Amino acid sequence: MTVRIGVIAPGNRLDTSTAEKVKAVAADHAGGQVEILFHDQCFLSSGHFAGDDDTRAAALLDHANDPAVDAIWFARGGYGAGRLLTRILPKLTDAARDKAWLGYSDAGFILAALMGAGF
Repeated sequence: MTVRIGVIAPGNRLDTSTAEKVKAVAADHAGGQVEILFHDQCFLSSGHFAGDDDTRAAALLDHANDPAVDAIWFARGGYGAGRLLTRILPKLTDAARDKAWLGYSDAGFILAALMGAGF
């Protein structure tokens, strides 16, 4: 079984070379059992964010509500993550509840809200 991890950037953008390095590490250490799916939004730029608020929220919902994705991983930190909560929380489906959620820094704001909502 392959675990599919959807990566989105709720705050700062991610460099494509970093994404390629992450994929290489996963390939070397997971023996094909992990597939890392970087949303195109991770590489956008709007000021210092990875796209505007609506774009970042839509990317999160794309991966979160996709039943074929097993986990959500927040790339990077950044205070912009906290600005997404009201856009995403009411639109998360049951598929989002079945996932593991991973992140750090300001994305912890989203993780705490998800935990409080029973995720």
